[in-house]
Amino acid sequence: MTTAGRILIVDDDPDFVEAYRELLGRDGYAVESVATEAAALARFAEPDWGVIILDQKLRGPGGPDGGLDLAAAAVRKAPEAKVIIATGYAEASSIKRAFTLGVYDYLEKNALFEHFLRVKVRNAMEVWRERHLAALGVEQREAEIAQTWKHAQTEGDPNKKGELLERLMLLVFRSIPGFEHAQVNRQNALEEIDVVVQNNSTDPLWQKEGSYLLIECKHWSKPVGVPELKLFRQKIEDRYGRSALGFFIAPGGYADTTRIEALTRRPSDSLVVLLGRAELDQLVATRDRNGLLKQLHAKAVIAEGG
Repeated sequence: MTTAGRILIVDDDPDFVEAYRELLGRDGYAVESVATEAAALARFAEPDWGVIILDQKLRGPGGPDGGLDLAAAAVRKAPEAKVIIATGYAEASSIKRAFTLGVYDYLEKNALFEHFLRVKVRNAMEVWRERHLAALGVEQREAEIAQTWKHAQTEGDPNKKGELLERLMLLVFRSIPGFEHAQVNRQNALEEIDVVVQNNSTDPLWQKEGSYLLIECKHWSKPVGVPELKLFRQKIEDRYGRSALGFFIAPGGYADTTRIEALTRRPSDSLVVLLGRAELDQLVATRDRNGLLKQLHAKAVIAEGG
């Protein structure tokens, strides 16, 4: 099982299939495709489909609207997946029928295709992940944390590597009491935050750190520099006083100047805890993540105070 979720494309147009692979692969998703109704029906029952995108005009035994005919089968055979109908010929009757069949969303193949594809897939995948994570037992969750960390370290694609690191932090923080409400890729017109954790902890230490904790995931291949740390601090400080603590995740390590900046510069009441590969190994291995995070928090506070 995986918290990343897989995407199945059902489309007989090779140009659009390639576009799907390029755009969604760039965002770190695992994308697979089939071109026929028979092939789609054979694969719907496979596990861990997060999103299924069906071409409405898929040609086949069902006629020009074969994709709509397939939607009912997709909803039935892959009930956890979010089904999105894609078409270049949006009609009110087709849209109505699609939602009646239980599809999650509708996507037009027009000039705004790229933008809406990524937004709609991200929204659909977040809904899938919420349900998937909620269904995990403790042992399943721990196995998934270990598997995600292992996969993240061996993955060769930089985009997928970054996405896996964000998934890992989502799983890790959700395993801590009071931090269960965490989401990835929160963004507005000005910025994106990798992981936002709503702080509902009853622990007195965490209650002092604001309503939200921010998590930034950075480079695997090179140490993080001072400008990136300063940018992350600014994100914390721009939260209208509702956030005072951030965790900066960098498996590739930190430049010496960055560590000095984190230790000596205190432009506000915000605190950034630096987590490298060694700390990530510890977080994955321990069952007392709350206790370990408190130790790392104390270390950062004492160092800054010194």
